Amino acid sequence: MIQIYKFVTPAALALVLLSPRHLLGEREPYLAVRTGLKCSACHVNRTGGGMRNDFGITYAGATLPMTTDGFQFQNRALNDFIKVGGDFRLSASALLSGATARDAAPQTSMNITRANLYVEAKLINDKLTLYFDETLAPGGAASREFFALFDIPAIEGYAKIGTFFLPSGLRILDDQEFIRDLSGFSMVDSDQGVEVGIEPGPFSLMASITNGSRGVAENNSGKQVTGTAAWISRRFRLGASASRNSQGGSNTDVLGGFGGFNVGKLSVLGEVDYVRGASSEGSGVNELLAYGEGNLLIRQGVNAKVTYGFHDRNIDRPEDARMRARFGLEVFPFPYFQVSGFYLVRDDIPENRQLALGQRDEVIIELHILF
Repeated sequence: MIQIYKFVTPAALALVLLSPRHLLGEREPYLAVRTGLKCSACHVNRTGGGMRNDFGITYAGATLPMTTDGFQFQNRALNDFIKVGGDFRLSASALLSGATARDAAPQTSMNITRANLYVEAKLINDKLTLYFDETLAPGGAASREFFALFDIPAIEGYAKIGTFFLPSGLRILDDQEFIRDLSGFSMVDSDQGVEVGIEPGPFSLMASITNGSRGVAENNSGKQVTGTAAWISRRFRLGASASRNSQGGSNTDVLGGFGGFNVGKLSVLGEVDYVRGASSEGSGVNELLAYGEGNLLIRQGVNAKVTYGFHDRNIDRPEDARMRARFGLEVFPFPYFQVSGFYLVRDDIPENRQLALGQRDEVIIELHILF
């Protein structure tokens, strides 16, 4: 039988045994929808993603996989105040010919899509933490997040100062989805500034003021203000986000709503965003971004997923929308190891369809190791 020791506190183990029993993957909002938990329940970063806390890593190892028999866990703590964690993802994909691409041959590739190292340094227990989220691959070493986190237990709140991802919408894993890639809130778009938040009872309220330069050196006095609010219950959640980025005399506004619900083994979530001002097509274009996702827990350790993404490049102009959809399985056969397989479908605007641009389907298989 599985042996868990050293890194598991009695409180964390108790939470695992008393909590809903089916979590899969890393930084996927459907897990929170399925269990009725907030992102901060499993992650060091209160807005989700990155390093898992004691509860998150214990849950991932002890109750997530199809089996835990015969596995023994090691300690993540280097000493009394430093812990490490990480995510490693290897993807194999085959790009298939589109319906109009008669002479286009399939293309295959294998890539390291993510290699992240996390470090948590608790300088003062329950008061002050230094947090590092470092990317090792692809593209070489770079910092994603680096901040000081101040806990404020009296108001169930926190403050962080440094470089971090902005608090907006669903923190879905796929940064290629339109709601993340085109809104400016993907997991490569960190920024420097200050964030504060409180999470009393079923509510979660977070706001930040940052440079608005997506992590590069600031070159003007404009700032980005971002906020999100959510109501979270065991079966339902509903939230809204808003952001204004003032840069060089122009503003980019992002307004959105998101939510989800869980019924039995089915979890559904979605988000809609309106982008006004400077956009992927230039200033003055109003864009609409949308995303929907359904997850069905087939059995412990096996999740079926369907997603649909929509992007209207300019809501004032007809026939300029595109979509992407995925369907497949996520399997966690044993602790800290996940295998996923998806079929990705793309459809673009009419002129690009004729050129076979943005309409080629893709098969993706991914291996994920986490700790």
